[in-house]
Amino acid sequence: MVCLKNSYPSTLVFGACFIATFLILYIQNPDGYANKVRLVLSLKKHENTTAVPDLALRVIKTELNGQRQNLSFLTEDKSTYYEQIFTSRKRWLENACRKLYNNTQRQSIAQALTDGANSTKNGYLLDKTRQIGICTMAKVACTNWKRVFLAMNNVNASKIPGPSIHGTVINYGITLNKYSVSEAAALLSNFTNVIFVRHPFDRVLSAYRDKIEPKPDGHYWKGYGESLVKKYNTKNESVYTYPSFELFVRHIVDSDVSTFDVHWKRYVDHCQPCSIQYQFIGHQENLNEESNMILKILNIDHLHEFPKRDKFYKMAPTNELRDRYFSELKPELVQQLYNKYFEDFYLFGYI
Repeated sequence: MVCLKNSYPSTLVFGACFIATFLILYIQNPDGYANKVRLVLSLKKHENTTAVPDLALRVIKTELNGQRQNLSFLTEDKSTYYEQIFTSRKRWLENACRKLYNNTQRQSIAQALTDGANSTKNGYLLDKTRQIGICTMAKVACTNWKRVFLAMNNVNASKIPGPSIHGTVINYGITLNKYSVSEAAALLSNFTNVIFVRHPFDRVLSAYRDKIEPKPDGHYWKGYGESLVKKYNTKNESVYTYPSFELFVRHIVDSDVSTFDVHWKRYVDHCQPCSIQYQFIGHQENLNEESNMILKILNIDHLHEFPKRDKFYKMAPTNELRDRYFSELKPELVQQLYNKYFEDFYLFGYI
């Protein structure tokens, strides 16, 4: 991997090169596979640490410079600290977009909405009164963010079951899908825009666990699970009897990104982050604190506290199970999956 030094602040360059170098070394090394998986998938292992390039890199840089650690920034006012975090992520995204796409390749908001109209417009929630919007991603706390935006639009969603919340936001008309492309582009140009992301591998695993693994009589199991088994069994040998995680990942790797289901659709395709300017980029790894901090900074925390995790979700969070599932995969398949989601890794600092 080439480390792009000229356009980034030195801390961000160091962090990207540091993580990327270890990623490549471990992916290429067939030995110590369990350790490789932990590194590739656990760029930040603990829920309360923020993703690269954030707090961890400030500590790492201090250590490697041989200086005495000055951790006084940990005691700063949280609002000030998180404003710096959000600014850092925004700048990282802007620089990454410039590196990936030159000026002729980058689309206007209207062009981006035209190309991804159904996905982007259906997933984008807005509060026109306060001029605040969020691009919600399936498997990234989208249900609870829909509760928040319903509350901002004077709808009490606390009693609405999680599976029903998605239709409710459409019924109350708080998505972009009721606007023309030109109207939607004008709104987004003037709104404060928010997006939440998570480690792309965790999101893929979450989609598998939620949609494919547990429901032999469900819509996704019938639509994807059974077809995966048929797709990867040969005429002469029926190796697979169940849609394993390996089959699911192979299906993603073998598919064109334009055909991805919304639950594993890439951030770059669904939320158009190089066309729409996002003032706040949150990470699910620190979901509740960052969500409530954004609500506070936007002066809307009095309307709704960010909801806790719904009880209908599985008991064990995905990040506690990632090693077990990814240990089923060969290193080459992990690399191919990384390549498929490279833009998401790079644009949001998970490299």
